[in-house]
Amino acid sequence: MKKRAVGILVGVMVSSMLLSACGSNEAKEAASESAQVEEEGTGERTEEGEKVETTETTEAEQKDTAQNSDEKDSDSKDSAEDQSEAPQAEDNSEDAQAAAPAGKIGILLPEKNDNAAVDETEMSKAIAEGGYEAEVKNAEGDSTQQISQIQEFIDQEVSALIIDPVDPYALTDILETAKEKSIPVISYDTLIRNTAAVNYYACDDTRAIGKEVAGQIIKNMDLDKAREEKQSYTIEFLMGSTDDNGALFFCNGVLEKLQEYLDDGTLVCKSGNMTFDSTGILRWDQDAAQAKMKSILDEFYQEEKTPNIIITASDEFAIGVQELLEERGILSDSEEWPVITGYGSEMQAVKDVAEGKITLTTYLDRKELAQGGAKMALDYLAGEKVDVKDYSQYDNGTKIVGTFTCGAQLIDKDNYQILVDNGTYDEEEIKPDPTPTATPEPTSTPEPTLTPEVTSDPEATITPKATVTPTASGTPAATDKTI
Repeated sequence: MKKRAVGILVGVMVSSMLLSACGSNEAKEAASESAQVEEEGTGERTEEGEKVETTETTEAEQKDTAQNSDEKDSDSKDSAEDQSEAPQAEDNSEDAQAAAPAGKIGILLPEKNDNAAVDETEMSKAIAEGGYEAEVKNAEGDSTQQISQIQEFIDQEVSALIIDPVDPYALTDILETAKEKSIPVISYDTLIRNTAAVNYYACDDTRAIGKEVAGQIIKNMDLDKAREEKQSYTIEFLMGSTDDNGALFFCNGVLEKLQEYLDDGTLVCKSGNMTFDSTGILRWDQDAAQAKMKSILDEFYQEEKTPNIIITASDEFAIGVQELLEERGILSDSEEWPVITGYGSEMQAVKDVAEGKITLTTYLDRKELAQGGAKMALDYLAGEKVDVKDYSQYDNGTKIVGTFTCGAQLIDKDNYQILVDNGTYDEEEIKPDPTPTATPEPTSTPEPTLTPEVTSDPEATITPKATVTPTASGTPAATDKTI
């Protein structure tokens, strides 16, 4: 019995040492195992794309499992008795190890803006709660810098990468290096193109959002009634960056919903720009978007001044259109002012919605998206089921990427207050400016006017005397009248 106890004690000590040595590699092993499962597959796939584990257990295996379980229970009791005499300091050390981060997750953002601030805060918080350390790098619009930042994370052997790319086509080579190191990659917001090294993708459901925007246009303009009455409205489009998969999906959603009205002439696009390539603005350049709309107005809308409807894929584009029209002397409360749509609920755009300059924009819960992207990485590393909502639409040119998607809410003049209620903005930030009132220019005290007396002689004329200069007090002196 003593020999057995000694043997067990030695075994426990060796096991503890091994566990301690291996603890730091748990995240990598989990990631490696998960990656292997994704590449090789472990079972059948449902219509939705979800993998289903298929295992069979023989009667003999069940008996062996039961026997082993009994033996483990017995050994556990003996081990517990032996460990009860161990020093308390060793337990504290184990607690400290358990509390340490399991690894680091690198977050790479493309530029510094409001969205990036939310992404950094929400992802870092979620990752910390998941037991990992988060480190954020911002490329500030420089694709070359972002590639260098990814390399730095690879050199650190991080557990995972979450990447919102500056240039979605520029990361093929560097992500191949990440794949060789078994570092999983979550593409965030913008789909990384032309590489199999992307494990998952998190984005807004832009196709569905595009359909919602178009549906609201149909409702606001009552296009079905216009069709019945053989009326037509003019429409133009300013869509998003031609290298952005989300922008493509938004454009497709808009055009899919409006196509029947374009086909029957209820909607008329005088410029003929009705494809993603012809309506897109590379890299979301606001100046380029404004210049393009100016060119369209100059060429096709000299008589009408502006189309009836302008749909854009960006609040910045919508603001640019608004400024262009105002420069041309078109007032937002006039009949010439078009329906203008934005995207994103930027502060100035929401303020313009409240003032009636922009018809609607979209509110996307950035917190939900950021938390969803972080959770994908955490679930993947833990070997748990990743929350994928779409297995079919998001093709990056090399593979179809399983995707987590978020919806949006349309914001117009009637409901913009919800952005105050949910804490997105303060009331003072987005409330409409007061309608300006005309302020009369200061004038000198007017000279007194003479009021003629009524006369029965229609031929009589009234001849006033010389005008009297007002006194210093502004009160005119009395005057005589000659009739």
